[in-house]
Amino acid sequence: MWDEMGLVRVYTKPQGQQPDFGDPVVLSADRGGSSVEDFCNHIHRSLVKDVKYVLVWGTSARHYPQHCGLSHVLCDEDVVQIVKKKETDEGGRGRFKSHSDAPVRICDRQKKAPLKQ
Repeated sequence: MWDEMGLVRVYTKPQGQQPDFGDPVVLSADRGGSSVEDFCNHIHRSLVKDVKYVLVWGTSARHYPQHCGLSHVLCDEDVVQIVKKKETDEGGRGRFKSHSDAPVRICDRQKKAPLKQ
């Protein structure tokens, strides 16, 4: 019946946990599509902007898990794990990130009073 109606059941897998086979996300090829982008839009509209890549287990994947993009077409009973982009903080990268409130330029620093002798 699922094949005749063109419905696709997709299961979600949170990172570091087992897949949730109790409540699938049901997509339709006729109504909306069955790609990874349609899957993300079904969960939440703003999720597509934050997706870095998707891990897929199932018949649509060549190997387990397969890294996929938003255009990958999902098959019935696939398991999907969404990996989101890391949020970037302002003010540099990695070990060069500044955590102090000191001015950036040396000429803007306040001069300290000389030591009393």
